[in-house]
Amino acid sequence: MTRECGTCTLCCKVMGIYALDKPRGRWCDHAMPGRGCAIYDDRPQECRTFSCLWLLDDNLGPEWKPEKSKMVLTADEASRRTMVYVDASAPNAWQREPFQQRLMALMQAGLPLGRLVFIVVGERTGLLLPHGLQDLGRLDDGDEVTLKRTGYPHATRYEAEVRRKPS
Repeated sequence: MTRECGTCTLCCKVMGIYALDKPRGRWCDHAMPGRGCAIYDDRPQECRTFSCLWLLDDNLGPEWKPEKSKMVLTADEASRRTMVYVDASAPNAWQREPFQQRLMALMQAGLPLGRLVFIVVGERTGLLLPHGLQDLGRLDDGDEVTLKRTGYPHATRYEAEVRRKPS
């Protein structure tokens, strides 16, 4: 079964589009919510090549479709990151079930491999960790997130550190 966006346009709101100078968390000027893109034939390359994880992964059920879940998931294999872009009108959507449990399992499986799960709401980014969400604030291109692991006899504690790109 091939999935299609259909009436879903949430990526046009929650994600930034560099070619259009559109920031995250604001509707694209060309988006027609529930209908598609007004410049579909002339849309930027980054829009042409984008596919959210719901389109790509049949293991994500219909409840994960972005217009229903209020989240757009992406995976960047090169940087070993899973990004969860959450609609600011429903900032706690990722904490509802079955989403939170699945995201926590994804995080737990990924941590030993250095794969991180980020929760993005508007311009704020958090890193999902076993003890909860660590707020990283606004991340810009070039900012680097590193994970510090501290081992205790019966537990491991993780903490993220952000190295800001030089101005």
